[in-house]
Amino acid sequence: MTIPARVREWLDQQQVRYEIIPHREVYTAQEVAGATHIPGRAYAKVVILKGRQGLMMAVLPAKCRLDVVRMRHVVNDNTASLDPEADFAQTFTGCEPGAMPAFGNLYGVPVYCDQHLTQETTIAFPAGSHHEVIRIASKDFLRITGAQVHEMCTIAHEQAA
Repeated sequence: MTIPARVREWLDQQQVRYEIIPHREVYTAQEVAGATHIPGRAYAKVVILKGRQGLMMAVLPAKCRLDVVRMRHVVNDNTASLDPEADFAQTFTGCEPGAMPAFGNLYGVPVYCDQHLTQETTIAFPAGSHHEVIRIASKDFLRITGAQVHEMCTIAHEQAA
């Protein structure tokens, strides 16, 4: 599977420079960061939550864990919790389960970005499959997704390389 046409067409319409980086098939954010030689601080994992308003997407560094309590404060919803993949996979049409790109806005899902990613010049994340990632300038990512930036991680980034 390659990058969904919907994603590629949208990026082209937005006139955003991006790079598709192929890698061996791996599943965890840490494995992908290693397979693509992208530092964990610049490789973003995508976490889906569900609350009163529906789905929401948290985008955070691979070496980070989402602080769900903090995220509940960010979205002002004490019911927000991690959503099982089976419940939201159909929302991200054209994507392999668990490999949805960080463009939740393309699928009607609001995007929240951890502030640590904004310190990176470029960030990378799944491209819709378990064997490709998209790398994009972090400023372009924020502009085209309308992501809200907050601190959402539970651990310090001293391990980030």
